[in-house]
Amino acid sequence: MFSKNINSTVRTLGVPSPAEEVLRGPIKSKTIFPALVLHLLAQGPEHGYGLLNRIEAICCDLIAVNTNTIYPLLRRLEERGFISGEWDHPTKRSRRLYNITPAGYERLERIKSNMLPYLELLAASIDRLRGELYGRVNHG
Repeated sequence: MFSKNINSTVRTLGVPSPAEEVLRGPIKSKTIFPALVLHLLAQGPEHGYGLLNRIEAICCDLIAVNTNTIYPLLRRLEERGFISGEWDHPTKRSRRLYNITPAGYERLERIKSNMLPYLELLAASIDRLRGELYGRVNHG
């Protein structure tokens, strides 16, 4: 009930709800993409283009990702010490292989704990919408 009142007030004021902000603009580039990159690198080293492809597969075009978003993000994460990168061939510029650092694991956990309430709100909203339009779906 409380969150419904907040969301109604937020919409009345013309301000996007927290759930809407999860998938847009600065929140997307400062939260979702870094979380996905760190999460994927926690599974093992990867090149920028490989990360781009894996994020596209996860998001199914819901969130657009391209070289103009992924490579600047990788540079920022590396500058801040959350990931490290090495060139495949040290003597010439080729593909850069990225790894998560201990600070990156800590950052990932912080992002995930802060993002979870918004993702749960978003998932609940989608479930209510699906239930309203198509009837209750039993997931059991």
